[in-house]
Amino acid sequence: MKILLIQPPVRVDQDPLDIPAGLGILASIAVEENHQVAFLDLNSKRPTPSWKHAAKQISVEKWDVIAIGGLSSMYKDIKKLLQISRKLNPDSLIVCGGGFITYMPDRLMKLNPEIDIACIGEGEATWREILKTADTKEWNQIKGICYREDDELIYTEPRPLIPDLDVIPYPAYDLMEMDDYFKYSGSMWFPGGFWNSKRRINFVTERGCPRQCTFCTHNGMNRWDQEALLGTKKVRMMDEQYGFQAVTRFFSPKYIINHAKYLLEKFNVDYICLLDENLTSNPKRVHELCDAWIAEGLHKKIKLGTSGDAPSITPEIIQHMKEAGFVYISVGGESGSDKVLLNDIGKGVTVANNQQAIDIMKTGGVEPHMTFMVGNPNEDINDVLETVSFIKKNNAFVDPFICTPYPGTKIFLDNEDYILGQYDERLELVNKGIISNYSEEKIKQWKEEALEKFLMSLNNATDYSCTVSKKFDFGDLIAIKYFMRLQDTSKLLKLAHIRGWPHEQKWSKDCPVCKAKEELSVKIST
Repeated sequence: MKILLIQPPVRVDQDPLDIPAGLGILASIAVEENHQVAFLDLNSKRPTPSWKHAAKQISVEKWDVIAIGGLSSMYKDIKKLLQISRKLNPDSLIVCGGGFITYMPDRLMKLNPEIDIACIGEGEATWREILKTADTKEWNQIKGICYREDDELIYTEPRPLIPDLDVIPYPAYDLMEMDDYFKYSGSMWFPGGFWNSKRRINFVTERGCPRQCTFCTHNGMNRWDQEALLGTKKVRMMDEQYGFQAVTRFFSPKYIINHAKYLLEKFNVDYICLLDENLTSNPKRVHELCDAWIAEGLHKKIKLGTSGDAPSITPEIIQHMKEAGFVYISVGGESGSDKVLLNDIGKGVTVANNQQAIDIMKTGGVEPHMTFMVGNPNEDINDVLETVSFIKKNNAFVDPFICTPYPGTKIFLDNEDYILGQYDERLELVNKGIISNYSEEKIKQWKEEALEKFLMSLNNATDYSCTVSKKFDFGDLIAIKYFMRLQDTSKLLKLAHIRGWPHEQKWSKDCPVCKAKEELSVKIST
């Protein structure tokens, strides 16, 4: 068969930093199955090619299968690509996967009639079976999909997670425009030597995360994701049938070393970002990986960066990672308020944990990097001020993200009606109980229309799409984000007075309004 895999643009307001590894793996599988494979990467060229250019590339063949994957933040472009693909290839099998469709495949397929099959969660084994079944079209035999049959959408039996990640092939690097990515090797969010990197590449060595942050999803590749999708009872039944569905799974050190050696030999890479969700959370594995890396002499040839979580960072871990060539670790600090960290985000991490991690990394010679956000459900101005205070204390520059309820996250599931109400005034009135004389079917229709508008608005969490905050509205969040970036406590406190937000007494010494009131009071009394 002739197969086309399309990578949509990613974070179009930034340089292209990540190779399309997910679709690259699917391309490798299609090659292993002896199909003719083409790869259309609309992310690597900047500025992003026009839709006319994309259509021209798609129209060069009559494709038997077209596969498109991505995250919810890429939905607007994915939708356009689906429309173009179907118009140019009316008889192609169009398969979609990734986070944008995993958490609500039926709703997304109704909004996008071009999609024939949705892969739910982890896609490699599913994709291979789809290719093997394309002739017979016995889709009901494939686990982990939602497919279209006449006017119905049919779910098949859920697919268990892959127990041994080492069976997954490397991405089809030969089909990618690697030089287009290498030229941005010095462009990255994180410091720690990226500015000197000439041939950087990113890849993932684990799937899943032991933390349960309310704003995060794992693209259906985590046990907790499966429980959210299927229910705890169903996942326990799958445990009995297929073996325990692990929260976090890992590629072996041998697989990682061989992958790195391949990239060194083929592309002469000098920097590898291990884009794991939380590499340091398993200290035993970190030590095993560092030992293997050093034993191969890779620590002398390739620098490393990764992400982790604060409680797992110890002097011993940092010393070993430093020896192996790690130059930075990124940690999700999220907030300088324990109330937000423990109650809103549910990370199980405290401000003290974050501070200790920074101190250990600095002492150990590994660059610390932390990300923060604003707009959590119960976060108030005092929590914001605590965050700014933490950032100032550590002499850091931070442009905070806006807490964004991407589909599949706990904050989306907990606040869906409130979120969709921000995209349809009728739903907002329904939520407030102001109108109730409409049928459930009509309200459901409004929700689907609002869902489409919401998905079309999603981009990076640096942009505003909606809010789950009970304290701040759109204007508040934009202003707070700006003042947080400037670390301007004074303006944050002025805003608090304008908006009538009470702030704790300890901030009064930094508040120009409180100072002016105090001075005026003294003058009046004297």
